[in-house]
Amino acid sequence: MELSALIKKIGHPLVEIRVRALKNIICKLDHSLISVADIVQEKMLFVYLLEWFNFPEVPMQEEALELITTLSKHPTAAQMLRDVGAVDFLAQLSQKVEPRLRAVIDGALDQLFQLPELMPSHTIVYSGKTQTTTEVLPNAVRETVRCLKFSVFPWLTLTNTDRHILSSNEGSLRSSNLNLVRTTCELLRDVIMQDFPLEVFLQRPGIVKILLSLLSVGSGKAEKNYLYFQALSCLRQLCVGLRRRLRCHQDPSFYSTKQDPVSQNSSFSHEVQGSQPSQASSPAAEQSPRPSVVGRPGQRARGDGQDGDATSNGGSSHRGGAAARAPRQTPQSPVAHLELPDLCVEDSLELQLQQLTLAQFSVATIQHSIPLLKTGRSSHVFHRVLELLSEAVLLLGDSVSELVWDDGSLVGIELKEKLQASMELLGDILNFHHNCSAEISQSSRIHHKMAYTGTAIFTIKLLQTILPPEKWPIWSK
Repeated sequence: MELSALIKKIGHPLVEIRVRALKNIICKLDHSLISVADIVQEKMLFVYLLEWFNFPEVPMQEEALELITTLSKHPTAAQMLRDVGAVDFLAQLSQKVEPRLRAVIDGALDQLFQLPELMPSHTIVYSGKTQTTTEVLPNAVRETVRCLKFSVFPWLTLTNTDRHILSSNEGSLRSSNLNLVRTTCELLRDVIMQDFPLEVFLQRPGIVKILLSLLSVGSGKAEKNYLYFQALSCLRQLCVGLRRRLRCHQDPSFYSTKQDPVSQNSSFSHEVQGSQPSQASSPAAEQSPRPSVVGRPGQRARGDGQDGDATSNGGSSHRGGAAARAPRQTPQSPVAHLELPDLCVEDSLELQLQQLTLAQFSVATIQHSIPLLKTGRSSHVFHRVLELLSEAVLLLGDSVSELVWDDGSLVGIELKEKLQASMELLGDILNFHHNCSAEISQSSRIHHKMAYTGTAIFTIKLLQTILPPEKWPIWSK
């Protein structure tokens, strides 16, 4: 049962919608339509339950606290509640509620203060009813993630202009107009991915998820085959750019002791710096073809780490050159008064919980691309897929270590299962190309041989990247 949409409504600004959503979840639990084990993995549920008490009007306080108490009896849920700061929140809330509610809060805190291995894991009591559940990954809760070489990039704050650009392009990618989707992919590849720091697309993964879904559209039409090329090209450029950004963040000279919530690479800092035009420019900067964002006096620095986007205020920077050659906007300028729709303030906590790690992105890219290796018709699609997979496996090697096969954490188990599924699919594809029919044409037979060779080479590369030699006998059984 899909609960994400229902859980999101618990944080809705309208009190009627919040109340209906909470009653809906409680009713489903009461009538065993869902179990506690079904919802403990929904991290946003815990955030919304705590934020329930931050609204001006707070109905059903006792019911919300009882639900928190019930969830806290499950080891996975208790860990997530601790991760989102429930202990401090409930301790402060206890001082502001009625005495009868303090007892409920104390019960939840008692559960959260217990060590994970001492917590009950099989019997959960809810509203007078006993639910017997199977413990969900109890050992994984206790395990520390050991398999990640790199997790997430530092968080970047975006301006309203940049958020509008991303949201409008995400909406265009969802269009049923294939020509609009195609031109949007080209815009992403040629302009937007040159303009934004590429980790933004992992921190706000809507566009990435759509690009991955485009790899699964039905084939057979030339327009849809062309969408393959566009999506593969965008994802490949994203992989290359993310590796470049990773190298930039690993460079000691990039490190800054100043802990600023607005990163020096974020669009907010670019906007502030861009408002101070440089006094000099270089010929290379004056010839830069990259357009500036509407409403800004100068060009926005690139996000690929190649043109001094982080620290350069000198005359040789692209931003300075654009500012020098662009006329200063006066209050009478019509462009200066152009206002974009005001998007609501970003909920940074919610967005950071939804962002993709570098490992998740690389594994998802591999998992969605491998099925295209089975194509029996288009060698062009096959070559593009291999190009993307070659970049994705490099990114995988930079973000995931060989310990993934022995990592008992939730993250390690998820990555291991997806990698195993990808390897099994690679085996099926190798079998498909190896056992092609003898009655096919000579050109098709050549295509299958080339596809088999290319798939086999990628499989070896993938195994060499994340599977240590001592694990190889496991796959030969």
